[in-house]
Amino acid sequence: MPRASDNAPMAVTRCPRCRAEDIAADAHPTRVLGNGVETRVFVCRSCYRPTELEYRIACDAAGVAYRPLPIRDALRGLREFYAARLDERDEPEIHAALADIDRRLAIGPVSDT
Repeated sequence: MPRASDNAPMAVTRCPRCRAEDIAADAHPTRVLGNGVETRVFVCRSCYRPTELEYRIACDAAGVAYRPLPIRDALRGLREFYAARLDERDEPEIHAALADIDRRLAIGPVSDT
């Protein structure tokens, strides 16, 4: 039977919006607008759509033109996020998420022709 002293501490990366989900291997890039300054954040799956809606409303209220987050910029941000998590803890889920992002980034953009 395991003892309490056998348990090792575990780092958890919480969603900054709900503080309930561990987003170390399942983060979603979005933005927050505060004082007219756009800040990129990573949230859990449940908070992604509400956070994006709050961003749109904040853009409208501040008179800032809303522009969708370019997919390749989002993927690059996710890659940095996962690489930082991988430095903190070496888990298969994070490796899989990072490999998926690398695979998506390797696909070239579709041309208009």
